Amino acid sequence: MRQLVQVSGVRALQIWISRVVADYENVHIENMSSSFKNGLAFCAIIHHFRPDLLDYSSLRPENILENNRLAFQVAEDELGVPSLLDPQDMLNIRVPDKFSVITYVSQFYHVFKDEDDSRLAATQHPDTGTQASPAA
Repeated sequence: MRQLVQVSGVRALQIWISRVVADYENVHIENMSSSFKNGLAFCAIIHHFRPDLLDYSSLRPENILENNRLAFQVAEDELGVPSLLDPQDMLNIRVPDKFSVITYVSQFYHVFKDEDDSRLAATQHPDTGTQASPAA
């Protein structure tokens, strides 16, 4: 029998994101920096909760600037999430700043946390047997 371990903070946020974007093509959350560079993870989070705000199927991983620009604009205009990252920076830097990504993504968590069961501590993460509970 697997033992459940309570996780919190950044690891819990990463688990939440992984659950939210699990069914999205070209999105693989391996870390809280380079996994977000092409903008698809941000777009997938938005699309998961508000599919009417963007057409995820039209996005391509190589369109880093456009994907990030779309995600940041939609997040700010439609969800009230201020853009803490710059689309041009996401294109120009090799690896996005982990703490900036975490801060930005945590805002999405606070907007969407009660909208589906992706954050419930009672839901076991299939790969690790952990329960996720990002800090409120």
